[in-house]
Amino acid sequence: MIKKIESELLRLEDVKGEIEAIRKNAPKGKLRCATNKGYYQYYMGKEYIRREKRGYIKKLAQKEYVIELEKKIEEYKKVLEKLKNLYESDPIENVYRNLHPARKQLVEPIIRPVEMIIDEFEMIKYEGKGFDENDKTEFYTIKGERVRSKSEKIIADELYRNGITYKYEMPLELENWNKKITVYPDFTAINKRTGKRWIIEHMGMMDKNSYSENAISKINLYEKNDILLGINLILFYETSSNPININVVRKYINTYLC
Repeated sequence: MIKKIESELLRLEDVKGEIEAIRKNAPKGKLRCATNKGYYQYYMGKEYIRREKRGYIKKLAQKEYVIELEKKIEEYKKVLEKLKNLYESDPIENVYRNLHPARKQLVEPIIRPVEMIIDEFEMIKYEGKGFDENDKTEFYTIKGERVRSKSEKIIADELYRNGITYKYEMPLELENWNKKITVYPDFTAINKRTGKRWIIEHMGMMDKNSYSENAISKINLYEKNDILLGINLILFYETSSNPININVVRKYINTYLC
């Protein structure tokens, strides 16, 4: 939510820049509009503005519009700033945070602080897919984990650099036609602001038919289990001629996980 608020505040600043440029070049005076026999007429005070001065009329109207718009933007910004401050102060999560340590041992929080969610996630122990003994490729992340490709190393290292807690190939049980199926997402990550869990998949050989068919089947399985693109699922695609773009990886991490 904070990200959305910050994005909206930036958008409003851009609009204010446009407003200032319009006001700077606007003519003086105040426009008055009237209707006479089904036709619009324009006045500045009591003085009638003739049709040939249409450009002048438009500038006056635009100036008065942006003045009113600027007032509303300032009101809206104040509301957004208050909301941003409220979210940053975490008043609801602080109810548990501010308890005496002795009391914390007795209370099961209904709304858990983000750091508690992250700590619990970090404590999860699991057995991943492992590597075939004939697999001689060795790609290691900054954390020292072995991953299956250079692109997965790029993703893992960007998560690490951004302080995102993640698990590599942590098993996830899904349902398909009333049967339990275990899949191994490339990454399971936690948004460091909200504690929300995200699945990250890297589709690395989408130009190969068998691989792309399996990839689409996996995406379909996710969707059946309410793991949806842009909601709690991030996908990166790649072919032999279109490698992964690190700047795109950074944008997704910044948008959904930071």
